Amino acid sequence: MSFSVVALIKAIILPPALNFVVIAIGLLLLNKYKYCARVLLFAGALSLVLFCWLPFSHALLKSLEKYPPLVPPVVVNKEQAIVVLSAGSYPYAKEYGKAIDGTAALERDHYAAFIHRETGLPILVSGGYVVSSDMSEASVMADTLKNSFNASVTWQEGKSRNTAENAIYSAALLKENGIEKIYLVTHAWHMLRAVKMFEKQGLEVTPAPTMFASNMTNTSWDYYLPNASALFNVRIALREYIGIVWYKLRY
Repeated sequence: MSFSVVALIKAIILPPALNFVVIAIGLLLLNKYKYCARVLLFAGALSLVLFCWLPFSHALLKSLEKYPPLVPPVVVNKEQAIVVLSAGSYPYAKEYGKAIDGTAALERDHYAAFIHRETGLPILVSGGYVVSSDMSEASVMADTLKNSFNASVTWQEGKSRNTAENAIYSAALLKENGIEKIYLVTHAWHMLRAVKMFEKQGLEVTPAPTMFASNMTNTSWDYYLPNASALFNVRIALREYIGIVWYKLRY
């Protein structure tokens, strides 16, 4: 299945498109199947409101965070390298004149650079040509780590298109260099799926999650109002749960 087809399926089965599809079906059935239509309309509208509520979205993200944060100072026990997974880039940012990391990739870069300073371990960045670009996501991250965080990248894996391929291609590259034990850097909500994939390739993984949902919560009154960022968080969480199920079936 091509990457574009997968992207289209994701767009349809994730909010807010999912909610609109349910509401649209309800409207189509309204004349002949009024009870069923009303249930669908109510479910579509109510779920959309719920998905826009920050306490719900953060609870959903927290349910994915199975690994605790590392406690600084980070020390080397048995790890031999730091692996950082890509998370999207801007193929061409006019103000920079080149491709740059997206927000999520920057967050991972930042934490990987921190672990690198703490441990001195070499870094591998993993991510291929997911969108049309002259640079792989790995090369964009390597550029950011070097020029923005003063952390040189030792290896670049630039073929992978998803988390499973991150693990497959990174493991092959690491084993060529005699490395079997790693710190794995990715978002806390993504770590569960990532660890399973890397361990399946025979690597010993120390999870190094970053950007926990618990760090996003607050007690101000606007935290309980509908928010577009909550919808984005729910989309991330549901996509991750779908990914976990899909990976169990496919890999």
